[in-house]
Amino acid sequence: MPKAMFSIWWDDRLGPMVGRSYPPDEKELSSEDAVAIFMGHGVHQESRIGYCNLNRGLVISLMQPPNCIAVLLDNGDEPQLVERNLQRLSEEVNFNSTDWDTEISRAFARLNELLERSTGDELLQQKDIRTLLQDMMEGRLKALQPRNVLMGVDVYPEASKRLVGSDEEVARTLRDLENAGVIVAKTYGRKIQCRKCGSSEVRLLLSCPNCGSVDLYKVYQLFCPHCGKRTQTVIVDDMREVSCQHCKKSIDVASLNVLDVELLCNSCSTASADPKIVLDCAACGARLDKVDILGGTGLAYYTKMKLNEEE
Repeated sequence: MPKAMFSIWWDDRLGPMVGRSYPPDEKELSSEDAVAIFMGHGVHQESRIGYCNLNRGLVISLMQPPNCIAVLLDNGDEPQLVERNLQRLSEEVNFNSTDWDTEISRAFARLNELLERSTGDELLQQKDIRTLLQDMMEGRLKALQPRNVLMGVDVYPEASKRLVGSDEEVARTLRDLENAGVIVAKTYGRKIQCRKCGSSEVRLLLSCPNCGSVDLYKVYQLFCPHCGKRTQTVIVDDMREVSCQHCKKSIDVASLNVLDVELLCNSCSTASADPKIVLDCAACGARLDKVDILGGTGLAYYTKMKLNEEE
């Protein structure tokens, strides 16, 4: 189990500020330690989870700007298991608390409780997990295959029907089961993952094929309901209506009859009906290249053991 938990936060003028620690007799973090922990989240604190090796051991931290909670691992603690449960814990922590002595002691106790519940024996006591594994062993489910959505979350539809929690929590539970040796992970398809910060949250953008700018206007070819002629207009955000080039009457944007559309670059004025499609990391803003897009591997899970038939 982890040795200690610390609360720190970032002040834009003073830098990292050291808050409370638990257990109370644990040596407090130094300012240098706090800086090192924050740097584990990237120069611009773009990564939610950070790793940092201090002289006293490995620290895993979770950032919710400007606050950060850091966990000092003991020898033998499994970092990925602690990370998953730290993310679970974050949904329960009151980062706006005015009583951090109470908040951090409660959070530390809750983290240890979550870690206990993530062991193989504890997982197999949960009815929904037993139902899932039973369906796999009896052939009703061959495998739990992911469906990668644009936000980069691994969704396991069949597991979600049987397990309690969000898509993210279901994926974490499956990793817990795999870690406990109950199910086996095998490669399945690919997964987009930013090499800079590790995030799988993806933002799809259109860019100019001439200069690469993403500052684009949409040029619509429209049918005017007033004069019946074909007209052209540029559409930007926050518009309520457009005007026909011929009869000059207004057309409500909610009722536009679009005949065709092309994009106009606001940087080089190039018009194109075939823009480039690019992907950015939604977490840190880095442009994703082919290695980011093709290098990640999805995981499917298979059963490897028999359940005890006793309830």
